[in-house]
Amino acid sequence: MSYICAGLLTAAAVSGCGGSKKNETIPTTVAIFNAHSLIFRNNTAMTMGYNAFGQLGDNSLENRAVATKVFGLGHMTGGAVGAEHTLAFSNHTSVVMAWGYNAYGQLGDPAISTSVNTAFSSTPVKAQLERPVTDVAAGGFHSLGVANGSIYAWGNNDYGQVGNGAFSPKQTTPAKLTNYTEASLNSAKAVAAGGYHSAALLNNGTVYAWGDNSYGQLAFSPNTTAKSSIPMKVPVPVTTGQVEAIAAGGKFTLALEVVRDAFNKIIGQTLWGWGFDGVGQLGIDPASATLPKRQAGKNDTAYTRTPVAVRSIPTADGTTIVIKKFVAGTDHILLLLGARDNDGSDGSWTVKAVGYNYFGQLGNNMGLSPTNKSTEISSFEFVNTLNTSGTPDLTGVTDIAAFGQHSLAKVGGVWYGWGNNDMGQLGNPVPTSSAGNPKIPVLVQGQ
Repeated sequence: MSYICAGLLTAAAVSGCGGSKKNETIPTTVAIFNAHSLIFRNNTAMTMGYNAFGQLGDNSLENRAVATKVFGLGHMTGGAVGAEHTLAFSNHTSVVMAWGYNAYGQLGDPAISTSVNTAFSSTPVKAQLERPVTDVAAGGFHSLGVANGSIYAWGNNDYGQVGNGAFSPKQTTPAKLTNYTEASLNSAKAVAAGGYHSAALLNNGTVYAWGDNSYGQLAFSPNTTAKSSIPMKVPVPVTTGQVEAIAAGGKFTLALEVVRDAFNKIIGQTLWGWGFDGVGQLGIDPASATLPKRQAGKNDTAYTRTPVAVRSIPTADGTTIVIKKFVAGTDHILLLLGARDNDGSDGSWTVKAVGYNYFGQLGNNMGLSPTNKSTEISSFEFVNTLNTSGTPDLTGVTDIAAFGQHSLAKVGGVWYGWGNNDMGQLGNPVPTSSAGNPKIPVLVQGQ
């Protein structure tokens, strides 16, 4: 299960300015999205990057180019990053801790104003759910949680991404989603959030999605891109397996089907994906005639309304390389890979990436793809993330995360990052130009 998710959206203007007890102000226009990071060291939440809306949670509005401990939090289990807000939780409690921008109620605390003058909190506040909270996800301006098996949603709801049957600007307190479309939603395992859409995985392997569907990211029907304000069942074409994990990018959704034998060993996997593929993030050439285009003749508007196999492992034994974890940034995917029966303690786990690479977020130093194609802009073929010297593959990886246009991996107990660093979101000094963004992993400072 991915506790850290990421999504992005197209630029949106949001009127308002804000203040705090220090008389600090937030920007009157939201123009920078998903430019901060959340990592965990020994269950301590640390943030870095853009902080104009208090999304770093350090009781300031100052950007940080080093990992900085979040103000006032204790032992945390996991968290999520939205466009301008951040979530964290401990599965021993009934609350989600939230901080950052709150113009749409995405912090889930009604005591925090959503008015133009005070729509933020630079320290964590509580969104009340029920015990125990077991997962969270953060979309562009909305939030999701799983608590005691139930799905909760709050924040921006213009596209129905809260899933409460309405289209409305904001939901300021967590709304518990009730039964919709053929099944009970009180047996949830995980949630995922894209820019303006949401998804949930039930314990029985069923996937539901709701919200924006302009690029087919809900995939509930191959014949429509209509948005939905209630969860709709996604017809993931599983064979003999069951979906065990989900993730969401800006305008696409992923689900991992796993086939297991009588001893619960993995004997096959398929990573399914649907939605936007304009930069090859679903592992399909955007120029493919099999993909429709939102604008005729423009490959960068390619998408699919039906799930496609992003990566398939048809058979597996103890030594077969399988997917240990997967995460999604705005328009790229990271896979954590290792031998099926290997727990990673020998340092053999590696990372592959696919999709947008303009900022170097695939971590391959913009080298050629497996079939010798340029990856300077993007790659629809999975490429290997390199190590800090830029030569062989990054190894010893035990965890991964992707936010916006940047990526992170944990090696030897510490985090490394690559991709966009224009706000210090990789925990390193801001480069003077985009050419200076790290295209191979660099050590996050301040850990």
